[in-house]
Amino acid sequence: MTTTLNAVTSTGLVQTSDGSGVIKVQSNGVTTNALAWVNFNGVTTTTIRASYNVSSITRASAGNYQVNFTNSLTDINYAPIISTGDGSQVTNIDVNYNSSGTLTAPTTSAFIFSTSLIGVSARDQTYINVVVFGN
Repeated sequence: MTTTLNAVTSTGLVQTSDGSGVIKVQSNGVTTNALAWVNFNGVTTTTIRASYNVSSITRASAGNYQVNFTNSLTDINYAPIISTGDGSQVTNIDVNYNSSGTLTAPTTSAFIFSTSLIGVSARDQTYINVVVFGN
């Protein structure tokens, strides 16, 4: 069940809940905590090291990933923040685009992104961290 704790200036602390099992903290109706996060190894076969509300990572090809949510988000207007690390390489990250440049709109249950070396083709990353904020 989702339990929402909302600090509202007019009525104080308000709690609502449904059946999804997610806890949201809000301030005047705006969610202030991450709705999902994951730390994973993106090389060849993805391995999730730790996560919250991420059921799996799908690797379509080198540097092309899909983050799948355990519980669907409220809408598609969320903000994924992604960081990668692979030694001293500088990496380009394209959210909602695969390495061929094809745009794929996010859904409430998943989104895609690609990683590549700047000026070079798609490339897997050893350390990938994703945090998703939204309503």
